[in-house]
Amino acid sequence: MLLITSALFAAAVAAVPATTQSGFAPLPPLKHKIALIAHRAGRGIMPENTLAAIRNAIKIGADYVELDIRATKDGKLVIMHDRNVDRTTNGHGNVRDLDFATIRSLDAGEKFNAKFAGEKVPTFDEVLALCHNKVHIYVDHKEAPTEQVLAAIKKHGMEKQVIIYNGPEDLKAWKAIAAHLPVMPSLPDEFRKPGGIVEFEKFLAAEVLDGNIEEWTKELIADAHACGVKVYVDNLGPNDNPAGFKMAIEMGVDGIQTDYPDQLSKYLKANP
Repeated sequence: MLLITSALFAAAVAAVPATTQSGFAPLPPLKHKIALIAHRAGRGIMPENTLAAIRNAIKIGADYVELDIRATKDGKLVIMHDRNVDRTTNGHGNVRDLDFATIRSLDAGEKFNAKFAGEKVPTFDEVLALCHNKVHIYVDHKEAPTEQVLAAIKKHGMEKQVIIYNGPEDLKAWKAIAAHLPVMPSLPDEFRKPGGIVEFEKFLAAEVLDGNIEEWTKELIADAHACGVKVYVDNLGPNDNPAGFKMAIEMGVDGIQTDYPDQLSKYLKANP
């Protein structure tokens, strides 16, 4: 979901009292020294946002699978990054305009590789059941009722195994109904300055901040840590390789999101 505009956001922050919200929700425990986050469950090596990809991420030992949540026309929660199904399946149309039966009939694997033909678009319920006590979920809340997403998380006993990603305003809505769940927005550009994170945290006491590695500096990460805030960066693109992993770790990040969780796992094992 989109962040609110810079001008409006800055005005909203300025209106918040000087005292930061107290207390952070606990983060899920990690298997590694930093969080190994499989972007769309590892889209560089598997068909994205599928159960096959999640099973592979579990096998690799990922700490989190990042998954995108949307609601179908008839209100079923499914996993799909794009607004429409065109890029990753053999179907056409927006998720919100298609019923679940139609989406379920699509092939979500063959476009990645013929050996994954027949892979289906999973439901959020299926994902939660598969991930329970095996891997945490970085919930990228795209387009679905907040209360419905929360109810599914509760139903599967996953409240201690999720972190919620969205824009700052939407995450305030999450905190209003589920203060015990950790949230993670991307830090807006206007707060990427000395003192900016302290200012931002007055508006939303986010447990973790996100953003591409190229948007972060060692100094900004230290500022976040001084506020008790973790930093999970996206190494997607030209830095999604061992050299980029090394750069991120040397900057002091707390987690790395990658399309290649197999490579990051190998790097972390070789550099404990």
